[in-house]
Amino acid sequence: MKSALTLLLFATALPARADDAVADFESPDSAAEWTAMDGSTERIDEGAKSGSGALLWRARKDGARLATKRVKGDLTECNSLRGWIWLRGTVERVVVVRLPATGGVFWRKFAVRPGVWSEIVLPFYQFRSDGVPRWTDVDGLEFLIREGPSQLVLDDWRLTEGGTWPAMEPTTALEERVFGDGEHSMALTENFRVFTDAEMNARDCADRLEAGLDRFRKVFGLEELPLDYPVTLIVRRTPEDFRRTAVETARDVYGGELQAPKADGFTFMDYSFGSWEAASGARRPTFLHEACHQLVSRMLEFRGDAGSLWIEEGICYLLQNDFYPQENLRQQALQLIEGGKATPLEKFDAKLRMTSGALDLQSLLIVRYLVKGPNAGKWSELHAALRENQCDLLASVEDAWGIPRAEFEKGWEDFTREWATEK
Repeated sequence: MKSALTLLLFATALPARADDAVADFESPDSAAEWTAMDGSTERIDEGAKSGSGALLWRARKDGARLATKRVKGDLTECNSLRGWIWLRGTVERVVVVRLPATGGVFWRKFAVRPGVWSEIVLPFYQFRSDGVPRWTDVDGLEFLIREGPSQLVLDDWRLTEGGTWPAMEPTTALEERVFGDGEHSMALTENFRVFTDAEMNARDCADRLEAGLDRFRKVFGLEELPLDYPVTLIVRRTPEDFRRTAVETARDVYGGELQAPKADGFTFMDYSFGSWEAASGARRPTFLHEACHQLVSRMLEFRGDAGSLWIEEGICYLLQNDFYPQENLRQQALQLIEGGKATPLEKFDAKLRMTSGALDLQSLLIVRYLVKGPNAGKWSELHAALRENQCDLLASVEDAWGIPRAEFEKGWEDFTREWATEK
């Protein structure tokens, strides 16, 4: 085992400290701290990358897992996980690193070549997530093998520290990845950073987003809740550029595949995208709408597994309309109610796919009723119920507010009709 391959998922070298070691397997009983599901582990003395020992993991089948509690607690002062893997055999394998945490799990997949030491460097900003996990409360480290059986040797895994916002792509890395040597500008405020290569005032855009955040906090009672790191918005010169950048970000940052978006804006994980429009300039409504998706995900902890949730779109459109009122919104709302085009409220749950403008409009009107209707002061109770009930609207209203389903639906229709017909 003399050859070495470094699988760099991050372009900048990271400082390693001995006291950050998760597992160096120098202790004779170190293997006991690891549990193999559908497999076995053994500390080996020969063939270690460094020192006197390494861990041999025999994974017996697809999906086999190796887990330890050596990583636990608040990781916000760390910026990456790194270590070495040797894959025995002749066939490349895909490995998934998982960090279970309160609210969900962080994960990142990578390929390992056989017969060579591979150095794996995993910056935290490149981890994807299921649910809404928190870096402040991580509860373990897991390795999962996509295809088995396989035998892997692990050695010298450690956490590294540093960086202002470890879970956010560094500014210089993003600028180089997206713009290369091309001209661009960037504005950083307390809660937002805006990048653009268009003829746009990035600071004006960021300031407008700050105003949107202030409104968002006031509506949902989040005045005291800080953002852990700024929201990122990338504005490109043309729609083609923004769509290409979204696809490349999914690939280069998260190691995933993404179909080019068709809408005017798009949000994926911790990145929002849009394109320049001369008529609107830095205040194009799409920018606020897309940034709001990140606020909904990170502050209200609503995130769909396959596309936006109705509650996400409703909140984002409501905030957008508060700042950029749509002239014919009342007319459209009345047509939805009176024309029999409204979707029954029993359909509004996490399974509902947002596939039409009518659903976007109705979601806006539902959220408007929730936060401006007769129960506006009771949002916190409903918020908890929506998260508990997989965003099932009527079940949550019944649980949190004690309102029968038919009564709530009629109340929503009457409230919306009255607002839509106001002179």
